[in-house]
Amino acid sequence: MAAIPEAVVQATRYEVSIFPEGARPRRHFTITIEWRSDDRWAVLDGHYCLGSDGEWEYEPLPSSRDDAWTATHRFDLDTAKRLAKKAAPYLIVNGRTALEIYRQTQPALVHVGGNAEDCPACHGTNPDYPFICPGPDATA
Repeated sequence: MAAIPEAVVQATRYEVSIFPEGARPRRHFTITIEWRSDDRWAVLDGHYCLGSDGEWEYEPLPSSRDDAWTATHRFDLDTAKRLAKKAAPYLIVNGRTALEIYRQTQPALVHVGGNAEDCPACHGTNPDYPFICPGPDATA
């Protein structure tokens, strides 16, 4: 009896969005990175493909693509990820960008005073020593 070959697992699609998993707008504001062949990847928004110039273009059928088009719309995985992450905030649905929707769905950050490390509005801002939050009056 012949040996059973080991199954191969390969990732062929990634999703990129500024919205976290499970957030309602994510399903509309998600770019996909899809494997095409020869370690080349496409950055897609539905049927639109991102080019190296940063412009979205309708992806033609394989029989209608020429080498010049493919050269500007297929990337190594690291480049595809970088381009998709850069484009994700500016993805447009119904005339509004993902970033606009994201900002509308996020609560306003308010300074709480005290230790800046405990303040959501100070978080990540690297305030000057002694790392004191300016307090609620600084938000207004």
